[in-house]
Amino acid sequence: MQAPMLSVAPSREEIASRFAARFGITVKALRVYERAGLIAPTRTAKDWRMYGPAQAERLAVILALKSLGLPLKRIKAMLDGRSVDLAAVLQLQEDALDAQHRSVAKALGVVRAARQTLASGASLHPDDLANLVRSTIMTEQTWTPEMEAIAQKAYTPEQRAALAARPLSPEEQARVSATWAAIYADMDRLGEANATTPEGLEVGRRALAVIREFTQGDAALWNAGGHFWKSVSEDPVASAQTGYAATRWAFMAAAFAELKARGELQP
Repeated sequence: MQAPMLSVAPSREEIASRFAARFGITVKALRVYERAGLIAPTRTAKDWRMYGPAQAERLAVILALKSLGLPLKRIKAMLDGRSVDLAAVLQLQEDALDAQHRSVAKALGVVRAARQTLASGASLHPDDLANLVRSTIMTEQTWTPEMEAIAQKAYTPEQRAALAARPLSPEEQARVSATWAAIYADMDRLGEANATTPEGLEVGRRALAVIREFTQGDAALWNAGGHFWKSVSEDPVASAQTGYAATRWAFMAAAFAELKARGELQP
C-alpha cells in the first residue's frame, strides 16, 4: 500500500519565481522593481514576500509603462502621484499599437502595389521607388497625428515649411535611418550611466554630427529640434511610435552636457 502524497508548500524563492513567471519576467527583474520602490509585496510573520491581486495589477502597470519606453524613475513618479491606472495605461498601449498597425499596413500596401506593377511587366517610376523606400525603411518614423501635434508646438510655421521643402533622396533617408539605428543601439547597450565615459561620448559625437547635418548651423532649428524630441520622449504614444524612449533622451542630454563643458558642442 502506497503512502499518501504530501503537499509541500512552496519555498520563498518559488513564490517569487512563480509570480514573476506569470508576467514573463525573471525574479531578478522583480527584485529591481522592488528596490526601486515600484512594487511592495506583503510580508508574512516569517517575513516572506507574498504577491496578491494588488501586486499583480501594479506589476502589469509597471511593465506596460516600461514597454512604452519610460524609465523606472519616471514610472515611479507617475505611480507615486497616482496619476496612472491600469485602464489608462492600456489605452496608451492600444493607441501606440494602433498607430504602429496603421504604419505597417500602409507600408505593406505600398510593397504589394510595387509587386503588382512589376508583375504586369511595367517598371517602377522614381517617385514610386522613393515612396517604397520611405514606407519600408522608415516605417518606424512614419509621421503620426501625435508627432504632428508635438511638431506644431516645437517648430514655427516657417521652420515646418522649410523642412518639408528640403529635398531628401531615398538613399539619404536610408543612410540617416541606418545611422540613427546604430546610434540608438549603442545608447541602449551602454545605458545612461555610461553616457559620459569615453565610449559614451563617442556615441554622443556621432549623434551630434547627424544633428548638425540636419540643422545646418541654424541655432533656432537646433533648439526647436531639441524641444520636439524631448517632448516625443516624454509622450508615451509618440515615444512608442518613434522608438525614441526617455532613456535615449537622457543619454543624449548627459553626453551633450559633457561635450558642451569640453567646448565641443556648438549647434
